[in-house]
Amino acid sequence: MADEKFVKKLLEKEILELIEKKDWHNLKEAIIEWPAPDIAELIEEMKEEYRIIIFRLLPKKLSAEVFDELNSITKENLLSQLTDEHIKNILSELPPDERTDLFEELPGKVTQKLLNLLPIPERKEALQLLGYPANSVGRLMTPDYVAIKKHWTIEKSLQHIREFGKNAETINVVYVVDNDWKLLDDIPLSKLILAEPYEIIERIMDYHFIAIEVHKDQEEAANLMRKYDLIVLPVIDEDGTLLGIVTVDDVLNVVEQEHTKDMTKIFAITPETAGIELITDLLKTPVKNLYKSRVTWLIFLLFMDFFTGGIIQRFNEIIARYVVLVTFLPVLVDTAGNAGAQSATLIIRSMALGKIKMKDWFKMLGKEIFVALLLGLTMGLGISFMGIVRGGFRICKVVVISMVLNVITGCLMGMALPFIFTKFKKDPATASAPLITTLADILGTAIYFSVAMLLLK
Repeated sequence: MADEKFVKKLLEKEILELIEKKDWHNLKEAIIEWPAPDIAELIEEMKEEYRIIIFRLLPKKLSAEVFDELNSITKENLLSQLTDEHIKNILSELPPDERTDLFEELPGKVTQKLLNLLPIPERKEALQLLGYPANSVGRLMTPDYVAIKKHWTIEKSLQHIREFGKNAETINVVYVVDNDWKLLDDIPLSKLILAEPYEIIERIMDYHFIAIEVHKDQEEAANLMRKYDLIVLPVIDEDGTLLGIVTVDDVLNVVEQEHTKDMTKIFAITPETAGIELITDLLKTPVKNLYKSRVTWLIFLLFMDFFTGGIIQRFNEIIARYVVLVTFLPVLVDTAGNAGAQSATLIIRSMALGKIKMKDWFKMLGKEIFVALLLGLTMGLGISFMGIVRGGFRICKVVVISMVLNVITGCLMGMALPFIFTKFKKDPATASAPLITTLADILGTAIYFSVAMLLLK
């Protein structure tokens, strides 16, 4: 890995020297053999004035592949420097689904300008894809697929694939449609190749296929492809008409984005303010964006923490009499917060994978109560020794009971919040670890000192 980085640095140095010498021929020869992701990485690491030089040297098809790999800030920067004709060529080479992604991440005015540069058929196609709800399968699909008819022969179908398959996103699977373009079946290419040339398509059909409705959420497409081990998924409307396909590479991007979004929300970061594609690249994310993505939740949680101080003040009489109680407060509330965060993480992940639905909340409640009780008793036993050493049996009794109650409260809170957020149509990942920890601080402090009041007065 170290050798690879060293070689890369040498190559980048050579690229810079060629730019300084204005040796465009050798510069082009040096970079066009690189894979598109490596060229994109090189462009992003270059100074702004050098980026456009390298990009303009790329052949038409390669430039579109490289453009697709760039982050949104670099894309916008390049678009501001390219001619309309160059932009038009790039947009024409981009697959429809990737073109839609580009339009989504750019400002509205820029998107409108780019749409006007497209030929009329491509513009209609782009507007149709953009017309579907955000995060729907319609935004993700591509209309570039191969379809055949059930009355065709194998030979005719293969000839059709040879003719139209070059522009398709994939030909691993072809689709059988009727005259109204309703989906009847999906057939792997291997099955067609192995069949006799004179055989009719209908004879090798089983009419069993997995498809997804165009307005469904992108995550549902990812779950279907994971469940049935698919590399391509047909997209239909409510009448069963075939509209497009979603391929596994598109779904992998969705899974990565959703996972990043969930992880940031779990830790109380707002990724939208920095850009979901940039939040994972801290070196390239502007400081102001990182600040905005983190400050909102921190301010909210800061004001929530004031409640903890108010509760402590409410019990200052018992605290003054038994000062040793304060020494156990951090471990009690931290353990409750940690237990709650564990519960929430498990529930959120299971929800994301489609393993747990809203209807399962009651089953999970019973299960979590039992697990929480076992955890609480274990933690209570663990803290009992220190309770005896520091405060004797009376203080130990308070600490152990409080620990059991706090762990149970934390676990149930962590389990319940994702269900509550889902019920109110919010992302369950909003039940973040800092939120649960802060709530555990408030409730745990109240429980602890209430138990102390009851047992020590």
